[in-house]
Amino acid sequence: MNWKIVRVIFANELRMLLRDRRTIVLAILLPLLIYPLMIYATRTTTERRAKNLAATVYQYAVTGSQAEQVRELITRSTEAAARAATPGKNEKSGAADFKLQEVKVEDPAASLKSGEIHFYLEGLSGKEADALPKKAAPLSAEPAVGRSQAKGPDQVAPEPSRLPGVPLIRIYFQGDRDVSQAGSSKMRDLLSRTRRLDRNALLLQHGLPVKPELVMASDETSIARASQVTGSYVGRFLTFILLMFLMSSGSIVAMDSIAGEKERGSIETLLTTAAERMEIVAAKQLSIVTVALVITFFQVANLLAYVNFKLIALPKDWVIEAPPITIVTLLLLFIPLAAFTASILLMISAYAKSYKEAQLYFFPVLLLSWVVALAGVLPGIALRSAIVLVPVANVSVAVREIMVGKFDWPMLASVFAVMVLAAAWALRASANMLSKESLITASEADAADLAGGAALFPKHVLRWYTVMGAVLFAIALNVPQLATFRAQILFNELVIFLGAVLLMIRKYRLNVREALALRPVKPLVWLGVVLAIPSGLVVATGVFRLANLVIPVPQRVLEQFGRELMPKEVPLWQIILLISILPGICEEIAFRGTLLYGLRRKLRPVALALTVGVIFGFFHVALFRILPAAFLGVMLTATALLTGSIFPGMVMHAGSNALGFWLADSGTSVANLGWSWYVAAVAVFALAFYIFYRARTPYPGLRP
Repeated sequence: MNWKIVRVIFANELRMLLRDRRTIVLAILLPLLIYPLMIYATRTTTERRAKNLAATVYQYAVTGSQAEQVRELITRSTEAAARAATPGKNEKSGAADFKLQEVKVEDPAASLKSGEIHFYLEGLSGKEADALPKKAAPLSAEPAVGRSQAKGPDQVAPEPSRLPGVPLIRIYFQGDRDVSQAGSSKMRDLLSRTRRLDRNALLLQHGLPVKPELVMASDETSIARASQVTGSYVGRFLTFILLMFLMSSGSIVAMDSIAGEKERGSIETLLTTAAERMEIVAAKQLSIVTVALVITFFQVANLLAYVNFKLIALPKDWVIEAPPITIVTLLLLFIPLAAFTASILLMISAYAKSYKEAQLYFFPVLLLSWVVALAGVLPGIALRSAIVLVPVANVSVAVREIMVGKFDWPMLASVFAVMVLAAAWALRASANMLSKESLITASEADAADLAGGAALFPKHVLRWYTVMGAVLFAIALNVPQLATFRAQILFNELVIFLGAVLLMIRKYRLNVREALALRPVKPLVWLGVVLAIPSGLVVATGVFRLANLVIPVPQRVLEQFGRELMPKEVPLWQIILLISILPGICEEIAFRGTLLYGLRRKLRPVALALTVGVIFGFFHVALFRILPAAFLGVMLTATALLTGSIFPGMVMHAGSNALGFWLADSGTSVANLGWSWYVAAVAVFALAFYIFYRARTPYPGLRP
């Protein structure tokens, strides 16, 4: 590599950037002006809200058969709170400053909706409370005061637990009104405090020799230094903040570096010079990293200035210790991280045909990078785990441990090595992308665009699945009408997966038989399918157990998922249909059908299997399901590639789901098997794929 050429291109990149005054204004000057305004506005709004709530006289009403008892309790509670308040120091709950005024209304629910009152209380006798419907079943351990987010008496939230025959007070408020929600919360705290005082008084009257709060008194003392506590908090988010600055500021240069040059027509001139591709990439990466680090420096200095001028109040006992060894270690980890980030940004710019298209690709990559960078926030993830092999995530966890003074040098060296390799791979990949003629033209139209139809489908296939994923997350998981077991599965399988495939086939005029790989297979393949169903289930469970060592999943989460997956009120035949047959057909059509068909010429077989499998895994939403689902997705894709048909994958998918349900329903847990079983399952699974290979009919049209 000729570093003189690199230096010339690097200097030219910086000159071009500095000539564009908009970059300087938008990247440096504008944030310097906006951040103080944002901080001031946020602080002013918070203070004003607190003052308004403190000055509010809360209008309330009381109803129910026990209304008089409720009024008496409120009176005693306010008097006790006033007596307990000390000059200059109120209770944490603010009960002493709670201003109340009862309003007589005929219909409390209607008055609450109209805003005439802030909340109302309903006093129920023990008999009335016992007669409440089961949907208001107790969930917590607060016996006397209930709380409801209802807007009327027919819409109530689950009530706190209480003993049979005990009277109940229900508090109704308008959850979309800040003052109503705050008033109901203060009323709940006020009544709960009085109940606690009455309970203590009863215990003393019945012979308890000391105050109840003194029985089994507890105290806590942290043995960690203040700097360790601060470092633990800062270390969790430091990588995320740095990556956010690197991605956002580096994109300013990266998007214009290649994608912008395509539009201006200058990239062809640069590529026809004596400069090699690696030299061009190195110079552009240096410019991206330089600008990103400069802007990051300005933003960090900006934040430190706000702290120094008291615009940002730091928490009490906030102490940051950064000895030289900590600073040097962090720099060694952040340098390859910056290089890796610059390469990814450069690859986005090289792949896009225009500046606008590069911006579209940048946003999902930015979101994905943030998710990985937040690995240090997740509890239970230690650096001595498989996370050390995951780029960016390993830096996040390592920084968290460094900031608390824990230096695990072998693992830190492993993190550095992984990041250097990842940066080198990204650097090489970005250089290779500049060697592709299809990526250095600024033309929006090519042969596929002109031909349209099936020729255009490979360019658009990932857009379709991005939209499908967005619909799955935004609609299927948040619409109340789809919250039931049947409705959600039917919507996902028939509307999102099957419906989208039918739309793609119609829009691009695809050949159904080719797009869905509807081809017969050799008889020997079915022997491999029979072997792959049980062995694949056991192997996938083993993959989950290995993943659980890195990202532990609480047992209650697994139990809750099991209850949702196998509801007792759904007949057995419906469960088999919904979790076995429909996914086996619809998901295979979507992923081993049109997705595989659309990507078959873009990627080589191994990368194709991995890509389709990972996308399949992410569609399973829950974090603990992604890795085992992705593993099965890769195996099902490999089956389709070897057999050239979608049918073996359909049977394997449906059979695996059905077998898993049958074992769980019969009380047999595959997760409790010894590791020898998993080894045997791997051997059988490998035998099944050997059979697929021996009887192979390769998927047509694959990229060599």
